[in-house]
Amino acid sequence: MRKRLLRYLGALLVSMICAYSGAQRYAAAEPGGSCTLTDVAAWHAALDDPQEEATPLYRQTVTEAFLSRCPDRPEAPGAHQVAGIAAAWVGDIEAAAAHFDRAGYVTDSETLLMHAAVRFAKGEADRARALRDEALEHWIARLERQALADIEIEETFAGELISVRFRQTDPETQVSHLWIARPEAAAWPAALSVTSERQLNALFRLRAGEGAKALRHVRLYRCRARKVLARTNEPIGDGDMNAAARASLIAYMADPDVPAPGEVEACLFDGRILPKVSRARSIPLQ
Repeated sequence: MRKRLLRYLGALLVSMICAYSGAQRYAAAEPGGSCTLTDVAAWHAALDDPQEEATPLYRQTVTEAFLSRCPDRPEAPGAHQVAGIAAAWVGDIEAAAAHFDRAGYVTDSETLLMHAAVRFAKGEADRARALRDEALEHWIARLERQALADIEIEETFAGELISVRFRQTDPETQVSHLWIARPEAAAWPAALSVTSERQLNALFRLRAGEGAKALRHVRLYRCRARKVLARTNEPIGDGDMNAAARASLIAYMADPDVPAPGEVEACLFDGRILPKVSRARSIPLQ
């Protein structure tokens, strides 16, 4: 859980640290008051170089202390995102909901899915579904804006089936095809992916020899669990995979994972269902 929390917070902190670094030279000209860039720097330091174990509760406490001192700083919306995610992992449903409500306009898909988990926990299924849909729409828009994939959307009786054929992919996971189920019901999405992961290929070639063909894995990801459906170093036919993905995900949408109220149930495989691909570090698919 700690690794996942750090992954969630990393991008937020990088953007805020960059903003702080760029603004630091203006600190001398900043008007007086109870909160300055020094407070922002102290908060960043407490998160980046903690003097105790950086548990979700620690991150929530440190960030809420910053917000109590600096409620009107430009960094406050990002801090509310950090506190909301941390509070959700702690299981503090009301605090998480309050922070997400004050986080401003959010486009990060993983943050939106965590907010959805909080709304499911509060019994607000319609709002949770809307947040899930926002997460998917922002993710699709990023791929289309950067021309990273070809995307097709099919309406089915139980929801939408989104087919993604990547043109560029992350060099570590090398996901080439992805099919995503967006249930009509207020429920979690799921995905079926074809990947050829660098680390797994390196281990495979240690046993099979350097000349061995790259491995491909076909996996079904639900927010609660994952399952390996196939493992091969032979080419996978597009037609067969498309039919298998369609059948699997339509079956899932007929009986999807629905979080119960009362407890935050995070989507454990959100980064696999909606993988992040950056054009800056992506590679073309062969």
